[in-house]
Amino acid sequence: MTTRSPYIITGPAQICFSGGRTSGYMLKQILDANGGLPPDVHVTFQNTGKEMPATLEFIDACAKAWGVPIRWLEWDGFIPPGRSSCFFKEVDFATASRAGEPFDAMTTALGYLPNPTQRLCTANLKVKTGQAFMKSLGYESWDNVMGIRADEPSRIARMMKPGRDNSGGEPVLPLAIAGVTKRIVGDFWRQQPFDLGLRNDNGVTSEGNCDLCFLKGANQVLSLIRKAPDRAIWWLEQEKKVAGIRNTGNAAFFRIDRPSYAQMHRNALNQSGMFSYDDEALVDCMCGD
Repeated sequence: MTTRSPYIITGPAQICFSGGRTSGYMLKQILDANGGLPPDVHVTFQNTGKEMPATLEFIDACAKAWGVPIRWLEWDGFIPPGRSSCFFKEVDFATASRAGEPFDAMTTALGYLPNPTQRLCTANLKVKTGQAFMKSLGYESWDNVMGIRADEPSRIARMMKPGRDNSGGEPVLPLAIAGVTKRIVGDFWRQQPFDLGLRNDNGVTSEGNCDLCFLKGANQVLSLIRKAPDRAIWWLEQEKKVAGIRNTGNAAFFRIDRPSYAQMHRNALNQSGMFSYDDEALVDCMCGD
């Protein structure tokens, strides 16, 4: 009896490529198992404009090395009335936003910022943008093929939770089914002729794709700001902008359980000590590996 490979994908399907090593590994396994990209299957990368430059270069390298078309998408405003759906535009490596333009436009439209319990950046810039793209191709339903490993049980449980809203695509998790771990991913990329230009911690990209994501640990963010202080400017300007829109209170901060980005920027410039806050990163999202 032959067991069907979890990497055999039938359309319609969207392969969600975050630009990290794990989703890159998944894409290569799918291409190998299917002899290329199957019919009615589309590889998408939803660009927020805050991805690390190395992430964009990696996506472009994967497309060229493996001969696979990767559709670069950007959120382009809510479709009125309401905020349940959005416009999108298609870009490429050369024209993709690199200064947070889609993210900035979203926070301006909303008047408040995403936070650990309301991940509006993921919901709008990633999920709804991908949904808009698939619907533009005429699909009413499709599979969302996602790079979630077997050693990420909390993410698996969240994606497969009964009653979850799957209007943006039915989750398909081939890596979890195949038993793939971060070590397998790390070993794979060490053997390839090219790699993501961010640190490889046994398959996990600790620097992440979104440069100073609020889901990262406080000390990790501070360390990244110390390496490149200008990284913090966009984030602190977002907090400043939203604070000026109206009396938003906590809505003007990405996190209320640790210092603001302006404070972290000052600490980094002054070489202040590390924070006495829980430094464990929160569960990652579609911007992760």
